[in-house]
Amino acid sequence: MRHPAWFAACAALLSLPALAVPPDGGHALPVDGAMDQVSEAQDRRMVEKVAANIERLRAEGRLPEGVAPKVGGLAWPLGPVPGVGVDWHGISGFVDLNLAWPNQIRDYTCGTRTYDTSAGYNHRGTDYFIWPFPWHLMDTAPVDIRAAAPGTLIEKQDGYNDRSCNWDGPDTANYVIILHADGTIARYLHMKRGSVTPLPIGTQIAAGQVIGKVGSSGISTGPHLHFEVRASNNVNAPTVEPHQGACNASSSTWAQQRPYRDPAINRISTHSGAPVFPNCPNTVDQPKFKDTFQPGDPVSFLAAYRDIGRGMLSEFRVLRPDGSEFASWTFDMAEDPGAPAYYNGAYWYWNNALPADAPHGLWTYEARFQGKVERHVFRVGSAVNAIADTRGLMGAWFEPATSGQGIEVLWINGETLLVFFYGHQDDGSNMFLLGQRTGPFDYGQPLVLEMRATTGGRFNQFDAGAIQRPVWGSLTLTFENCDRALAELAGADGNKVMVLERLGRTEGLGCD
Repeated sequence: MRHPAWFAACAALLSLPALAVPPDGGHALPVDGAMDQVSEAQDRRMVEKVAANIERLRAEGRLPEGVAPKVGGLAWPLGPVPGVGVDWHGISGFVDLNLAWPNQIRDYTCGTRTYDTSAGYNHRGTDYFIWPFPWHLMDTAPVDIRAAAPGTLIEKQDGYNDRSCNWDGPDTANYVIILHADGTIARYLHMKRGSVTPLPIGTQIAAGQVIGKVGSSGISTGPHLHFEVRASNNVNAPTVEPHQGACNASSSTWAQQRPYRDPAINRISTHSGAPVFPNCPNTVDQPKFKDTFQPGDPVSFLAAYRDIGRGMLSEFRVLRPDGSEFASWTFDMAEDPGAPAYYNGAYWYWNNALPADAPHGLWTYEARFQGKVERHVFRVGSAVNAIADTRGLMGAWFEPATSGQGIEVLWINGETLLVFFYGHQDDGSNMFLLGQRTGPFDYGQPLVLEMRATTGGRFNQFDAGAIQRPVWGSLTLTFENCDRALAELAGADGNKVMVLERLGRTEGLGCD
């Protein structure tokens, strides 16, 4: 993917208008970077273990008799949603509907976004890889594997090496298998070691329930989830392709089938220098993330994509703390004559240096792609502007791009800051969190608050003694000025970053 002439350095980037600027480097997910194989022996072992567990649970009266209606309405198998479960994924392969081999492949659209092997293996599932920096994401584990449909936990395996990166890995995947009420079987393969659900065999699993983390165990070429639905538990049972298309006339079994190509920016980020993508057998990413800089520091601006194609324009801007434009440029991968029609996953970066007189404060790196705008906030310098009266920050703060969630800021007892977060959980229910901090602070100073949820309450017959306040996670809150702030939430429901603006000010209170 790297072409030295095309990736020439652009020393004048920071002074250019919004013109096309070639990146200084980049990397695409290799064609075989998130593939797998299940041998006949491994397939038979899983079938035999599932059959033994079904027999035992039926003998214990813990499995329903008869056949239920066909399972449908499959949920997205990664999480959190919304969040990194969607934002940081890509698809490297669908079910191979052509049972001949080798190199005779057909996906549900009659395309070739699937694979087989010379050993006679036809890919029998959908491969969801995590991107960018898949090994880093596997190690830090922000992406869950979630059950796509309700059923019975019928088999699982854990404890095996999860850093396979080629076709020579041991055939020992960590996995979860769920039996649906209609007799179909869902396999979730290649999980991260130590992440498989601790729940016992026979447990009823709800759709959307976390059952593991993405890994690369077994015969796997990189971190991904192999999600496979089978018509039964028989050896070589027919595969259920959940996607509907020109070469699969069956109705879609997804609650909402996503498009075959789903071009999007997975992430934009700032870095201390050019990231390093490892080559097998090395499985350690070096992303070099950095969000705090000093004037004169080098900085690399990165944009990572899924399903990006030729002719898809990206527009970038870097904004100073006061909102003025510092730099802007555009990018289309079609400018690289060697680029294919699409990349399943790719990233590019632009190397630069901040000027010696760069103003201190929160800067914004912004990317517009396919009608959507992504923003990443980074800090230059240290906090130097003391807030004269922190009570002037009281009020509602929200993110215009995601209206419907935000924070409320209050002060009690002089210097005690109360912060309420209001938003939503993945099932659509309301979420309210509370944190507090005591003491003065400056603009640009990250404030870390322990956030707690409230449970046990009820509208009628309220019992104060039943209220519990378990720790949910943390909020890192940074006020840039009296009207702009950055909120970074990390906790039980996932991670979220919001660029906040003041909804209004309290009359008679200022920040000066």
